[in-house]
Amino acid sequence: MKLYLHSLLILGSFLLVFIWQNSEFSKYSVPFIGFLVFMFLLVSIKNKRNMNFGGPYNFFLLNSVLLLLIFSTGGISSNLFFILYFLLFGASFIMDPRSVFMFPLGVVIVFWSALFTGDTVSNLIKVGSLGFLSPLAYFFGVQFKRNEKQEDEVIETKERSLAAAEEISKDVEEVLEKDSDKLDQKDVEKLSDILEETEDLRSETKVKS
Repeated sequence: MKLYLHSLLILGSFLLVFIWQNSEFSKYSVPFIGFLVFMFLLVSIKNKRNMNFGGPYNFFLLNSVLLLLIFSTGGISSNLFFILYFLLFGASFIMDPRSVFMFPLGVVIVFWSALFTGDTVSNLIKVGSLGFLSPLAYFFGVQFKRNEKQEDEVIETKERSLAAAEEISKDVEEVLEKDSDKLDQKDVEKLSDILEETEDLRSETKVKS
């Protein structure tokens, strides 16, 4: 499901720009860019609260803004065209890595009419290189997601360890408080040692996290 959603968002961004550029509204590109930037900031603030800054919808907006900027500064011959290479790798980190192969397809759709005008060879190299870089971007995206997943698992393990230590500490404190006079001195010392060790574990876990 995530793959289809992210693929649609990538293609949707290119289609939005394609339709906009081929309509009478293209003369209002500058205010439209301002509107998209405003929306990007709103979504970014919302995602930042959810600890998900830079999510798929942010990428949709960012990609649309930069594509419009490229068209506003010369299209396929724009000096900003190189930004698409960074967006390709950005898509592999933010979106499902498999959806990155939709990116070159979107570039072809948007710049198709300009491919065979002017320096055709240079145009084909620019667009074709995005296709050749897609497998590399996919590989880096997979590695990034894998490392991110491992970090999440480490954090979850630390949280479970901390919760277990707090529960043990609470139980030991209750025993010492209620039944310390019924226990042998050795048992009290052992429980005190356990309490001290769990406190040390809690402190170490909090420091590392």
